[in-house]
Amino acid sequence: MNKDTYLRGIKRLGTSCAPPACLSFYKHMRSRREFQSAKRKIKGHTRLHLACGNHILTGWANIDLLPHKGVISYDLTRSFPVGSATIQFIFTEHFIEHLSYEDCHRFLSECQRVLVPGGVIRLSTPDLRKLINEYLAENLTTWTDVGFAPATPCRMMNEGMRLWGHQFLYDVKELENILSESGFGKITQLPWRESGYAELMHLECRPYHGELIIEAIKG
Repeated sequence: MNKDTYLRGIKRLGTSCAPPACLSFYKHMRSRREFQSAKRKIKGHTRLHLACGNHILTGWANIDLLPHKGVISYDLTRSFPVGSATIQFIFTEHFIEHLSYEDCHRFLSECQRVLVPGGVIRLSTPDLRKLINEYLAENLTTWTDVGFAPATPCRMMNEGMRLWGHQFLYDVKELENILSESGFGKITQLPWRESGYAELMHLECRPYHGELIIEAIKG
């Protein structure tokens, strides 16, 4: 029996019927296939749009866990299927807040690895200080246009930290620290949809609500 036939057999039987060693082997082989498939699709690209959802950028490798038309499906908490020092630009919007601090550190370190010297990452993420300021002002209407209408300031604070799979919200100092620890330099806070690089202009697709928008350069 060849390997592919064996794997298909395990899949048909279901996880409840397969012994742990078989499941481990199956998961390893599936992970390897996903890595190689994504690697082939990304090859030749010099711009990565990470955790893109259904927001497709022309001329970029658009990557997300869930498959959509025009999207390369891949789990970005794993090592990237990309060679070191091969990418010029990385963009990611509203993603790192869904990672633990440790996973975010690994993610940013992978971004640093794949960028060429002088390559740039641009990221947008909710600002913890913005949430705190709205809580202190008891302003419950800031995010109603995106469907977030908390009943009380206390609920706004808790829900802003925990809903939608949020795990860790950053203020500017903490974000600068984790970028520095991940090997980035020349860290700059920028306005929404503005950049000194033409390739990084007008990328954000979400309505602006005081997000932290940062560009950092690999030295």
